[in-house]
Amino acid sequence: MSDIAKAASRSRTYNHIHISNSNVGVVNTGHLARIDAAITISVGTEKEEFGARLKDLTDAIVNEAALDAGLRQQMVEVVQAISDQAVSKTPSNIVATTLFERLKQLASDTAVIAVAVEKLHGAWVYLQGLP
Repeated sequence: MSDIAKAASRSRTYNHIHISNSNVGVVNTGHLARIDAAITISVGTEKEEFGARLKDLTDAIVNEAALDAGLRQQMVEVVQAISDQAVSKTPSNIVATTLFERLKQLASDTAVIAVAVEKLHGAWVYLQGLP
């Protein structure tokens, strides 16, 4: 079992993602579990800043009142795929770059989320420069 699978299977309580009551049930909890697991895995590692920015972005997406449920779900799915790349033993920069491009398109009409996407992307770029 992979690290992400182990962390995601521990509990349905998210230690890092905060969802307002009005948004409970509007996103796939499996995606949130994998994102939360990636954040957990990043703590105390060189990926900790990435995990912190991942948390910020996820919180922004799930709690942004202006997003319709379909767009919110699409964003969460893309963020989950990015988080999987970040914790992978063999992350693909081309896959992550493509995912970030799509996420930027989806977030283009929501300033708070667009800023959070840029910060997460910056943390990804930083990780790619590490030895």
